[in-house]
Amino acid sequence: MAGRSQPPYRPRGNFSSSSSARSFRPSQPSRNFPSHPTKNVNSSTSNNTPIQKNAPNSNNKKTSSSNWDKAIDGDTDNIQNLPPLVGTCPFMCPVEEREKREMLRDLAVFERLYGNPRESSPGLAVKKFCRTISIKTLQDSDVRPLSVLEDTLNYLCNLLDSTEHPFEVAHDFIFDRMRSIRQDLSMQNISCSRVVSMYERMGETLSLWFRRVPSHIMKSTEMNFARKILRYFKLGFYKKFIHTTESEASYLQYCIIEPSINEVRALAISCVNYGGYKPQPFPLAALSKLLMMKELDVESFCSEIGLQTSVDEEGNSCLPTKQTTLIHPKGGLPKYYPLESERFERFSVEL
Repeated sequence: MAGRSQPPYRPRGNFSSSSSARSFRPSQPSRNFPSHPTKNVNSSTSNNTPIQKNAPNSNNKKTSSSNWDKAIDGDTDNIQNLPPLVGTCPFMCPVEEREKREMLRDLAVFERLYGNPRESSPGLAVKKFCRTISIKTLQDSDVRPLSVLEDTLNYLCNLLDSTEHPFEVAHDFIFDRMRSIRQDLSMQNISCSRVVSMYERMGETLSLWFRRVPSHIMKSTEMNFARKILRYFKLGFYKKFIHTTESEASYLQYCIIEPSINEVRALAISCVNYGGYKPQPFPLAALSKLLMMKELDVESFCSEIGLQTSVDEEGNSCLPTKQTTLIHPKGGLPKYYPLESERFERFSVEL
């Protein structure tokens, strides 16, 4: 609606992500996506029947291929809009991936046949999470159908009770392989009650991990700080996030959090811009204290996210509100502005 302000920018949900899994790219000839008929969502369909959405037809093969050719980075976020496919892999791990990982000795302890790091079997090997996927190498046989994914999840959940290896080893293996399950589900764009149940079970494993963490670790100062700062980030409490980081974070914790500080600052300026009173610009001096930045840096920061600053009649720099030009660069801001903190400056000098 004309004249209505845009909603404030919200930070991404993935505050911290990491993956130790290697990318696996099977070397097979390019696949062509077949034309799949689209199911009528208004017709009577069983709750347990997978629904393939937005299936491509023969007229848009080229467009679909170009979309798939873009690298897929992450679990599910960037592959929701890509054309669906139907997996045909009958095993927990595609044959070619298993053979290649056997050759590279890239088998987890749970995948080794009789403990041999160079030999596995279809009943032991589980497909690894792959951060980058391309149409040039992707085959239907690389993706597991829903029934195989359910069997794979059951197998992984049974490993939680394993006493042969430390819980941390089992958790790392299960976490990575469940990411691969989510990726296969997303690529096929399946939507049904069975998938919902699978996601619920995968969420329960994280709760189990928290229950098994020793109480002295869960109650430690470091863990309490990490949970607190993550909660502030998720809820968009930008002032508490910035000032708690300055007052409580160790220098190591500050270095870990550093990449997210600019994102939280962008949220803060977005809230000031959209929530402010247009005839009354917001003083940059106040914004400087809120964001813990030098005033000149605040001016540069505003410029980088598409906002203009001005000078009032008294010569004070201000941020006019209700601007509609605010942006958030996809690749992040080109410059990092450190927190204005004597404590962290002292830490850096001591190091």
